[in-house]
Amino acid sequence: MMVNSTLRWLVWTLVLTACDNVTETSDVAYDPRFENDVLDIYRPPPASTPRPAVLVIHGGGWTEGIYRSSLSNQAEQLAQAGYVTFNVEYRLTPNGGQYPHAVQDSYCALAYARAHASELDIDPARIAGLGYSAGGHLVSMLGVDLDAEVQPDCDVAGGAPVAPLAAVVTGAGPEDMAALPQASAVTMFLGGSVSDFPERYHAASPLSHVAAGDPPYLFVSGDDDWFVNFDAQDAPMQAALAAVGTPTHVLRVPGGGHIFNRGVDGADWELPLTSIDTPEAQAAMIDFLDHTIGPPP
Repeated sequence: MMVNSTLRWLVWTLVLTACDNVTETSDVAYDPRFENDVLDIYRPPPASTPRPAVLVIHGGGWTEGIYRSSLSNQAEQLAQAGYVTFNVEYRLTPNGGQYPHAVQDSYCALAYARAHASELDIDPARIAGLGYSAGGHLVSMLGVDLDAEVQPDCDVAGGAPVAPLAAVVTGAGPEDMAALPQASAVTMFLGGSVSDFPERYHAASPLSHVAAGDPPYLFVSGDDDWFVNFDAQDAPMQAALAAVGTPTHVLRVPGGGHIFNRGVDGADWELPLTSIDTPEAQAAMIDFLDHTIGPPP
């Protein structure tokens, strides 16, 4: 079944070089209280029925230095493939992004997308999330029902809890924060070590919130990823989801690292920069979206 989706992805990739039928609206404030809480909206031409949508969330260790521009190509390509796409910025450490704020911001962005579904011509029940690294963690958090501590404090949802995403694509996203005790990005994000804040590490881990009814997940991981190790992160999350009946899918990218991928000769490191940028990942993600939130009209 992936063949058709792969061909569709290749066709849309070729279309990118031939024309630009996507409308981009930049710097849309989804939570006006915070300067960084903005997103870019990529919209395909109007369709006869509401389109599915994808929330795209960038990585960078939840830390200032890498921003949503790092996934702008992904966002535009998804829009070229027919999805309305939201490329999300959120508060970053050390200036306001410490847990739970980045998680709350991500939920507020999802609430904004649903609240504006009619004017943006999207189906609010068909919104997926795609993120890489720290962004993979954030979309994974958006896939599980969270307790009151992590629910968003913005008023875009009218005070009601924000329902999880309809599908999740997490690329090298941390799922168990306690399994990264020496990572400075994690200790900065969580405000200290796991021995200092064990309950916070537990609450900030998607693995801790798995329950029946969670949406389907696609895990994209490089087998040379030294930071977010598949066996320590993705595999336990996949097993927990499968145990409650949630469909899961895994793509292991040969030679894929966390930042750079190993070259075909096995010695050199080369572009693309992340595992989700590889052709096999692009095809797998489109196939997954087609079979979970449904193909665009």
